[in-house]
Amino acid sequence: MLSKTLERVLTNAVKEVKRRSHEYLTLEHLLYAVVLDDSGKDILAGCGANVVRLKNQLERFFLDHMEVLPKDTATEVVQTLGVQRVLQRAIMQMQNAGKNQVEVGDVLAALFDEEDSYAVYFLKSHGITRLDVLESISHGQGVEPWRQDSPPRPGETPEPRTGGSALEQFTVNLIEKAREGRIDPLIGRSPELERTIQVLMRRRKNNPIYVGDPGVGKTAIAEGLALKIVRGEVPGAFANTEIYALDMGALLAGTKYRGDFEARLKGVLAELGQKPDAILFVDEIHTIVGAGATSGGTMDASNILKPVLASGTLRCIGSTTY
Repeated sequence: MLSKTLERVLTNAVKEVKRRSHEYLTLEHLLYAVVLDDSGKDILAGCGANVVRLKNQLERFFLDHMEVLPKDTATEVVQTLGVQRVLQRAIMQMQNAGKNQVEVGDVLAALFDEEDSYAVYFLKSHGITRLDVLESISHGQGVEPWRQDSPPRPGETPEPRTGGSALEQFTVNLIEKAREGRIDPLIGRSPELERTIQVLMRRRKNNPIYVGDPGVGKTAIAEGLALKIVRGEVPGAFANTEIYALDMGALLAGTKYRGDFEARLKGVLAELGQKPDAILFVDEIHTIVGAGATSGGTMDASNILKPVLASGTLRCIGSTTY
């Protein structure tokens, strides 16, 4: 159930407790063993941590806050409740993800639920969040061996490799669609379209949303805007505007591990952030509440989009039913 890498980390943590004549195996000992291990070091470095400074912080903590037992004292190393909870959460996370082994990254991610610990305080002092760890172990930085080209299980079809940018994989460019003649002209929606343009031209609170019964043509308004942009029938400020329709199905498809969905959506938002004239269209926007959330987690698409929309750095059009 535990990977060989994690077993090595736990063994080293126990050795560190004994070497320092401590009584309890704490979260800080666990994090220290992760820092010393190449696998854990890669994950932390991939999240932007200064690994050397983090190691020094933990060593200073041991000197200042941990009681040292007399040398002749012979006691068994006891795990604190915090360590037990972290390991239990890591196992649950493994089971929810359908994996066979608990890895170092799973333990590191589970550690963040112990918010009152010094270990989490030290991690946060380096600007590391739980989401950073999940992204790191899922997408290349500090990636663990089982993430890399692992063979499919018996009866499992290998996943096709996908290339291209996040926008190409998880959105549909409505401007390109309009240029190719795949969008019909919008008829009878001029007031709604003009109001949409007015809202989009605001500096803040520039995110219009269409609310109506199914089938009344909410999506057609966004497509009609794209067609008008292509035809040059909009104000000059929209001359270089691109409209990307978010494909929620593609975002969710194949997300095996916790953090996969968040990383994909953040990749889309990051690429949109590099396009100042881009607009994101989210059809059935109510579906983003809970989308991508995993068992026991609160991070979903709505929580990722909320700060971006509130800041006004990304313009978004949504549509929803009553």
